[in-house]
Amino acid sequence: MSVLAVPFDRLTRLARAMEIVTTIGIVLVIAGMVACFLIPDWTRNLLLAKLGQVGAQLPVTPQARFAAACAVALPVAVMVYGLVAVRALFRECAQGRALTARAAHHLQMFAASVAVQAPLGPLTSALLSVAVSMADPSGQRLHAITFSLHDVYALIIGGALFAAATVLCEAVRLADENATFV
Repeated sequence: MSVLAVPFDRLTRLARAMEIVTTIGIVLVIAGMVACFLIPDWTRNLLLAKLGQVGAQLPVTPQARFAAACAVALPVAVMVYGLVAVRALFRECAQGRALTARAAHHLQMFAASVAVQAPLGPLTSALLSVAVSMADPSGQRLHAITFSLHDVYALIIGGALFAAATVLCEAVRLADENATFV
């Protein structure tokens, strides 16, 4: 066994494990979001998490739960898209294709989905407050927007991953170009 085979063997095992973990994560995110809007107490917890104490005052009627599901659909879809992309990256790595244009592309898509979560956080809180208060039978309307350090963190991490993926794309391009020289 060569010296290089050992690290790549570890990478292959790690990538296979992460592919399984990511698949489980995708299923849990989708199932959790569906359950969140079917179970009123879970919807209340989501409102509290996204809107703070303001969320405690909003009604959790069936119409409000539907409105909340619509407001949260886009960020959840972006999250699932990113998880599918990173699962594809792990699959590439598990098959020994870690340093390829496809792997770099999957990493870029994951990075973009992480970075896009930053503006989606405040936008979702605003949509959530308006959508749920529109379903309030008392007629009381509310508009709230929340910002979190997680939003800033998502932007920075997404940007860093995208930069690393772009460097990987360039390295793959240069390696391909150098391979043509004999």
